[in-house]
Amino acid sequence: MSKKTAKKLILGLSFTVLLFGLFFCIDKDRANSLPKNDKLTTAKSLGQAFVEVAKKVQPSVVNITTEKTITIKPWERFGEEFFKGSPFEEFFKGFGGPRERGKEYRHRQRSGGSGVIVDKEGYVLTNNHVIEGADKVKVRLNDGREFTATVKGQDSRTDLAVLHIKAKDLPVATLGDSDKLDVGEWAIAIGSPFGLEHTVTVGVISAKGRSGLGTGTYEDFVQTDASINPGNSGGPLINIDGEVIGINAMIIQPGTGIGFAIPVNMAKQILNDLIKTGKVVRPWLGISVQDLTPEMMEHFKVKEKEGVLVGQIYPGTGAEKAGLASGDIIKSIDDKPVKNVGELVKEIQKKKVGQKVKLSVVREGKAIPIDITTSAMPDKAELEKEKEKEGEEKLGARLQELTPQLATRFRITGVKQGVVVLAVEDGSLADEMGLQEGDVILEINRKKIESLKDFEKAMKDASLEKGILFQIHRKGSSFYLTFKK
Repeated sequence: MSKKTAKKLILGLSFTVLLFGLFFCIDKDRANSLPKNDKLTTAKSLGQAFVEVAKKVQPSVVNITTEKTITIKPWERFGEEFFKGSPFEEFFKGFGGPRERGKEYRHRQRSGGSGVIVDKEGYVLTNNHVIEGADKVKVRLNDGREFTATVKGQDSRTDLAVLHIKAKDLPVATLGDSDKLDVGEWAIAIGSPFGLEHTVTVGVISAKGRSGLGTGTYEDFVQTDASINPGNSGGPLINIDGEVIGINAMIIQPGTGIGFAIPVNMAKQILNDLIKTGKVVRPWLGISVQDLTPEMMEHFKVKEKEGVLVGQIYPGTGAEKAGLASGDIIKSIDDKPVKNVGELVKEIQKKKVGQKVKLSVVREGKAIPIDITTSAMPDKAELEKEKEKEGEEKLGARLQELTPQLATRFRITGVKQGVVVLAVEDGSLADEMGLQEGDVILEINRKKIESLKDFEKAMKDASLEKGILFQIHRKGSSFYLTFKK
């Protein structure tokens, strides 16, 4: 290799090393100047969104405490009833304190919940069960101010209530639109679980339109896994925009991650009525209904589970005048299909009192149209009185015609027709008579009972004053029961 060639080679290598070093420095600087991990940035941004929602809504969330008087029955002492008739009776007699026989004692019971301010005039939305029966209601704001509240309106059917406080400069929550909710979107609950005020928990919307929970007449719950515990009741469920989308109402049991809220649109529908009149006037068809089961589908000759079974027709109502009958299956209302009780109730509530609605029903396997004019739903007390005059409600038991499936379930043998007792209401006529789940009613006042229609007619003709004679089949044998008031 010549000196000239070697010199060129050394210069070329030096230039290459220089370029490599230059690119390395540039890449290093570029790497140092790159933004932080995208995931971390997104997480921080989301966390900040929750912070902003809490700051926005917390001032409008209130803590509610109530007091009511509980009457303790006389001579309720530890051990007295349990050991009655035993050698220990004398020892435990009087155990628990020197109370006078026959004297009632009163106790002040305190409980709590949450609420949300929905109007600058001092109106607070909460659950009815939070304040029901309370002698005194106090509301404490986020800023520490405390007020004695008056109950402005209550609605046990939706478990909603409105309180009023006389206060100035009140922060007001923004009410959203629960009809636009999507399963999986963020949900934030604020309230006072276990008395821990202004607690914020985060989750998602787990489901919509939950019903059949046995909490009230109108069930259309939003389900969430945002932690809801005792004391959260009445507080708001909020979306990521800081809008109230529901009123937290109930849990299955603490620590399950399953909570339910009343959709805010349901609250908006009745809010003005509760403020102005203290109650809600609703349209009503005059029927009691239930969802279809596979056994019922076979009995009523329907192939699809979608639809609502009519159980009872109340006298003097639009349903009776229009000719709707027990056993009819409602498939649609004003051409809108209804799959279950919840959907039917939701559609009826969109109507006005006195409005005519068109039902499509299936009767004995045939579809027929029926036009019904709605009337004002009686209040709960009036409705309960009316119920006492009719079939199942008069008895205080849930019934179903005997089927092979029910016979298997309750191990019923020896009879093929009758009406089966599925459930007995505490304190009802059925309870006082001693009826039990699985009993089969065979006769009422010597009239054979082979269907629910037979039962309804017999109970309608029966009189508690004159006495009612029942023939009951239980555990393979039959016997008679009489009841008179």
